[in-house]
Amino acid sequence: MNKNLADAQDVFLGKVNQICNKFGLNNIMAQIYAILYLSDRPLSLNDMVERLKISKGSASINIRALERYGTVRKVWVKGSRKDYYEADTDIIKVIMNRVRSMAQKRISEIDDMLKSSYQILNSVNSSDKEEEEAMKVFKERLDKLKSLHSQMQSIFNLFNSGLLNNILNKELIRSKKESIYATPLDKIL
Repeated sequence: MNKNLADAQDVFLGKVNQICNKFGLNNIMAQIYAILYLSDRPLSLNDMVERLKISKGSASINIRALERYGTVRKVWVKGSRKDYYEADTDIIKVIMNRVRSMAQKRISEIDDMLKSSYQILNSVNSSDKEEEEAMKVFKERLDKLKSLHSQMQSIFNLFNSGLLNNILNKELIRSKKESIYATPLDKIL
C-alpha cells in the first residue's frame, strides 16, 4: 500500500477510535469496518490483523459480530481458500441499523425495568403512613418514567417508519447533485 494512502487511513482510523471511545463502542469492530469500507478490494483476516496490528482471535470475533449486524459480508476470491470480507458501503443504512438495534435494546430494558418495578410496588401492602407516602411518590415517579418511555417508543416507531431514511437519502442525493454541478464539465466527461 502506498505510504501516503496508509498514513491517510491511519489518521481516519485514529479518529474512528476516538469517536468509539467517546460513545463507549467497540473500537476494534469499528476499525475493521472502517478498513473494509475504505478498501478497494475484499480483505482477509490476515490482511486485517496486519493492517490493524491486532490478534487473529480479536479479528475473528469482531468480524463475526459485524457479519451478524449485516455490515460486512464474506465474499469468494478466485484462487484463494481464505475467507475474504467486504463492507456494506451504504453507510446511512449501516448507521441507521446500528442505532435502531441499540435503541430497541435500551427501550426493551426500560420496559422490563418498569414492569418489574410496578409489579413489586403493587404487591406491597403497608399500613404505615410514612411508607404509604414514599410508595405514592415512587409510583408518581415511575408514572413519569413510563410516560417518557412511551414518548421514546413513539420516536423509535417514527425512526423505524423509514421517514428518517427517506430524508437522509434525499439529502445525500441533493448533495451529490450539487457536487456534480460544482465540478467542471470537462472533469465529468
